Amino acid sequence: MTTQRTHISTLLSKVCDLLLLGGALGCTLLLLVAPSAETGGLLGFFSARIKVTNALLGGTLVLGWYFALLSQGLYQAGLRRVTRWKRIAQAVVVAALVLFLIARIGAWPTINARTTTAFAAISFALLVSVRLLKALFQTKARCSSLLIVGGGRRGQRLAEQIVAHPERGYRLLGYVESDPAYNYYELAEKPCLGTLDDLPRLVANQVVDEVVIALPIKSQYAQIERAVTILEEQGITTHVLSDLFPVHFAKSQPLEFQGTPLLSLQSAPAFDWRAEIKRVFDFVVASATLLCLLPLLTLVALAIKLTSPGPVLFVQQRMGWHKRPFRLFKFRTMVVDAEARMKEIEHLNEKEGPIFKIKNDPRITPLGRFLRKTSIDELPQLLNVVLGDMSLVGPRPLSMRDALGMSEAWQKRRFSVKPGITGLWQVSGRSELSFEQWMQLDLEYIDRWSLSLDFRILLRTIPAVLTGHGAA
Repeated sequence: MTTQRTHISTLLSKVCDLLLLGGALGCTLLLLVAPSAETGGLLGFFSARIKVTNALLGGTLVLGWYFALLSQGLYQAGLRRVTRWKRIAQAVVVAALVLFLIARIGAWPTINARTTTAFAAISFALLVSVRLLKALFQTKARCSSLLIVGGGRRGQRLAEQIVAHPERGYRLLGYVESDPAYNYYELAEKPCLGTLDDLPRLVANQVVDEVVIALPIKSQYAQIERAVTILEEQGITTHVLSDLFPVHFAKSQPLEFQGTPLLSLQSAPAFDWRAEIKRVFDFVVASATLLCLLPLLTLVALAIKLTSPGPVLFVQQRMGWHKRPFRLFKFRTMVVDAEARMKEIEHLNEKEGPIFKIKNDPRITPLGRFLRKTSIDELPQLLNVVLGDMSLVGPRPLSMRDALGMSEAWQKRRFSVKPGITGLWQVSGRSELSFEQWMQLDLEYIDRWSLSLDFRILLRTIPAVLTGHGAA
């Protein structure tokens, strides 16, 4: 259940974690640096280094720590304790690396491998200790008394989750249910407190902070409406389970549009701060790479022009984000009339599904074969990334012919994210995989997407390109 209190608690947790990291750095300097500093102890150490440049680097350090904590999903609800400790460890390692990098940029000799390791250990101890104390306090406080309306399968599942996560601060009182099939047993060892007719009496005479309605919408709409009216009159916070439809991939999120409540179902990554970071990263890296590779791109363009007649670039319309068509740029690797000759060799297709692939395509030029083997022909797509039509990492953009030839509806979910230059398909075998395996990898990428996954794919792309594994 997401409430205003939860949002405030999350914000305070983020601020607290940044303060703890700062405190860990102060403790590290106090224990390891100040005793041997020639500047007059810890106060002299800090005062000697207060400069505009170092202040900017300090701000960058705090910002880096903030994203290090966010990238590990520390503030997600319902994490198991072991999972939370693991993510804290990962966040601390990233934060320590950020500190070490900033120290090298700022030429801070006191921040070395020894002090960075000590900072990581103190940070982990502080972050874990504060969370243990918080969990202990919340478990004892149990600040909100909760009542469930509905004893069916949805109510059972919710009751088990509430009891399993006492750190969320809810104390389950029990449930009410009018259906005789569900009002004779316990939910997570909590009793049935009566029928729906008893609800006004219960909320009037007992301490009930919040109520969750878990009745089936289709068959119990009148009872739900009645319960909402009763609870609204008494000013009790009411939640209605939003799992209204049997979705398998989509995640629900409550929204409001001009006062109209909406329930949003998303089966693709949401556009949040991570998506914004991905776009900025794509733009910066693609622009910088284009500038650095300009001499190579010029040489390749000259080689294509000198070895075969026709344009340097191959421009083709591809299907992009949410099926938006865009013009994709590649170095030309085939003869000029390759598209016109497509029907002549279509019977040689070696792949199932709508895609067309043959190992020894007669339309490929000798230079084009080398460019494909080394993936140099893909480099102009960096311009597509700069323009915003593509991302560095994502499903490969399909031609309009291949995209329109897809017959399975589930495969088209790949269009719910921007296409990319590289992706799971490129680092998992490329042309050696079947079309269905390719599509499954694209959907796996969408379901697992995170900034760290993008980074790992980029790192795995380097050896895949150097070895030419699966290229065709």
